[in-house]
Amino acid sequence: MGYAEGAWTLEDITFEAAPGSMVALVGPSGSGKTSVTYLAARLYDPGQGRVTFDGVDLRDLSLSDLARWTAKVTQETTLFNATIAENLRYARPQAEQDELERACRLAQIHDVIAALPQGYGTAVGERGYKLSGGEKQRLAIARAILRDPRLLILDEATSSLDSRSEALIQGALESLLVGRTSLVIAHRLSTILRADQILVLDKGRIVERGRHEELLARQGLYARLYEEQFRGAVA
Repeated sequence: MGYAEGAWTLEDITFEAAPGSMVALVGPSGSGKTSVTYLAARLYDPGQGRVTFDGVDLRDLSLSDLARWTAKVTQETTLFNATIAENLRYARPQAEQDELERACRLAQIHDVIAALPQGYGTAVGERGYKLSGGEKQRLAIARAILRDPRLLILDEATSSLDSRSEALIQGALESLLVGRTSLVIAHRLSTILRADQILVLDKGRIVERGRHEELLARQGLYARLYEEQFRGAVA
């Protein structure tokens, strides 16, 4: 995927996410983690090579099928100036009220919605400005649960949230991740430890891959990132 003549954002990226597995992406800022998730969601097409879903090139799939089979939860939640129910049904227009409520209970946001004067009929305002950051992210998780995706793409950063909101979101993510293939830009040690495969990116390339313990033993970039970013979370 090129951004200027002779320069590549990503190069020699090859990996497979097995059904039901979690692939964690780690690396310094600007290493290419987000670009990998953009390719997986077909927000970009690769300049060379291909991205496949169950062996089929994404370019040969209809956009409606790809949208139905994938869901993405990022740090910036997209909400529309509509009611909570309408924002949720963006994921599945025919969802019944009890399905909305089930998804929101799993995402640990139902009690907040139920306490609002209009409940699920409450308008959230442009970009959801009437909700806190943690509430918007849990609403996005509920929407992903409604979509019931085969592939979940997740940027789990919660650095801008208070500790209670972060704990609620981590609990909601547990419900969302169960049994799904997931591609996660991992910011938490707990996520990295449970990943089936860790890909370590640097300057647009995969420089290391494996499980936590074997990557630590190599004493490479992953070990350095662990010391700088994650070691304090061991306790």
